[in-house]
Amino acid sequence: MTLKRALSTQSATLDAAAPVLNPRSEAEVDVQLAQQNLRKLDPAHSLDPARTGSSVTVVAEENGAPSASTAVKPVDQQVIPKNNMPIVMFCLALTTFLAALDQTIVATALSTISKDLNGTTGSLSWVSAAYLLCVTSLAPCYGKLSDYFGRKIVFFSSIIVFILGSALCGAAQDIVWLCVCRGVQGVGGGGVMQMTQVVVSDITTLQSRSKYTGIIGATWGFAAVVGPLLGGVLTSKASWRWCFFINLPVATAALVLLFFFLNLNPHNPPKFAYLLSTFDFLGLFLLVAGLVVLLVGFTSGETSWSSAQTLACLVVGVCTLLAAVGVELKTKRSPIIPPRLFRIRTSAALLIGVFFQAFGFIPLSYYEPLYFQALGSTPLMSGVLMMPFSVGTALFGVAYGFIVAKLKRTKELIIVSYLISTLGFALVCTLDETSSRAKQMLYLLVAALGIGPLFQLPMLHIQASMPVKDMATSTATLALMRSVGGTVGISVSGAIYASQLKKRLGDIPGYSGMASGAAVGAVQGLVDIQPPELRRQVLNAYARSLNFPWIISTPLLFIGFLISFLLKHYSMERAAVKAPRKGEAAVDEKVEEGGEKLEEVGPNEDVAVEASGLDERVEVVRQREGAKELV
Repeated sequence: MTLKRALSTQSATLDAAAPVLNPRSEAEVDVQLAQQNLRKLDPAHSLDPARTGSSVTVVAEENGAPSASTAVKPVDQQVIPKNNMPIVMFCLALTTFLAALDQTIVATALSTISKDLNGTTGSLSWVSAAYLLCVTSLAPCYGKLSDYFGRKIVFFSSIIVFILGSALCGAAQDIVWLCVCRGVQGVGGGGVMQMTQVVVSDITTLQSRSKYTGIIGATWGFAAVVGPLLGGVLTSKASWRWCFFINLPVATAALVLLFFFLNLNPHNPPKFAYLLSTFDFLGLFLLVAGLVVLLVGFTSGETSWSSAQTLACLVVGVCTLLAAVGVELKTKRSPIIPPRLFRIRTSAALLIGVFFQAFGFIPLSYYEPLYFQALGSTPLMSGVLMMPFSVGTALFGVAYGFIVAKLKRTKELIIVSYLISTLGFALVCTLDETSSRAKQMLYLLVAALGIGPLFQLPMLHIQASMPVKDMATSTATLALMRSVGGTVGISVSGAIYASQLKKRLGDIPGYSGMASGAAVGAVQGLVDIQPPELRRQVLNAYARSLNFPWIISTPLLFIGFLISFLLKHYSMERAAVKAPRKGEAAVDEKVEEGGEKLEEVGPNEDVAVEASGLDERVEVVRQREGAKELV
């Protein structure tokens, strides 16, 4: 069997950067030749590292016995720096909490901010939108920049920008300046959220990573729901400015601790000429510009989807993103988002799935408290009633992390999580003004059981499917899809809620109500409406209108459940080397990839090329006598 024929009958991909030589035999395993053949056979899969969960290990034999010198270490081998994990993880979780908190902490402070800074309804919406806009649109940058300049520079710079933006927001004297400063804060906050995931991936092995990413994911989910509650407390007990000032001492302390305790692998920044020749500046510009314009359109759509401004932004944004896709597909530079992420079945399914997950999670966190307030709860009590969802999201995320560490599998857990999410959101759709507290708490807990683990399981799976060199980029792309999904979800949900409420209130005989724009957020005092029959109809209108977005989210989560069956299983095992101390040699933490022990080969046996993470195995027969290449 020839090499070309062997490769044509298998779909495995050899992931190695250079020929692997056996100095004690006449055979040379030329991996570059194999890669060239694979290019010809299938350009879409040939050099795609996503086809392998790890690297290639070649075992040859010498004189009928296995040779120790021929057991080659995997090329895709991760070096793990030594860290004080309790301190480092505490600081990483803390910075993530602050950055995620600022997405929702101002929700309950907007009315006070409007009074102090004389803000209009349109300008107030940008207090939240400016932060989300910068977090989302710049998400593709951080992973690529950290590949060029190193993790620490990008991560620490993001924390500093976040602190600076928080200080400027707290000191703002007018609403326009506050919105601008929120954008600055979003630039730093987005970098913090992206780089935390990348740093965790750098300092942990793939086998143990789920425990740590579970903590980070739970922190993110917990902050998203706790934000409005904490914002209400700070606004009522101190000042709305402390929604931003609270970040200064906490983030600064975390930055100082990380400076002294965070150890990462050394990084040699490229020369400026190399950066200019390889960095995809055009792709970055088109991608960021397209996201900004598109998200501005979705934000404007919350008030009027038929306006010329909204439609123009949506059309221009989509066209710009399509142009960015064309550039990324054709460029000879290093792409900001590798196109192969969307060509490979597994990574494409994961990216689509997290979009749908965020599409449902963020709006539920944002609008479900309004449901409780419409039924008579105070803003503070509505936050308490959301705790089954917020705390459940956090706890289930952590629990699944330990389950993954034990089972070493993620595909089945992703499928189950999407199924439970679909069930939970379907149950939430049935809540109305007559639902009991027990039913409300139970249904939110079921939704949390499914949605919580989806903050980390897809990331673990995509990292297992990608080589180490693409880990930062793939992680950033996944986070981008989640951010876009949340932003689009909250915009679409807000528009649906407003339109449904306007229609339902208009159908109530004898109810003049308020202008629809004010009625959307003015939910307090509804329980005092008289007579009782009118109150019942108004409460029903609010409850049904608030549930309508979940009617949209539920089938999307079900689609996520269906496409999760397309995922391919990748082993959670990957060879790792502990970073050596001075004067010491690197120590293999695990030699076997995928948990498979390499078998000895005897006389006239095959040379086994094992590609861990694949279901397939390529076997190339070497003729011992007189052979000078694989045939």
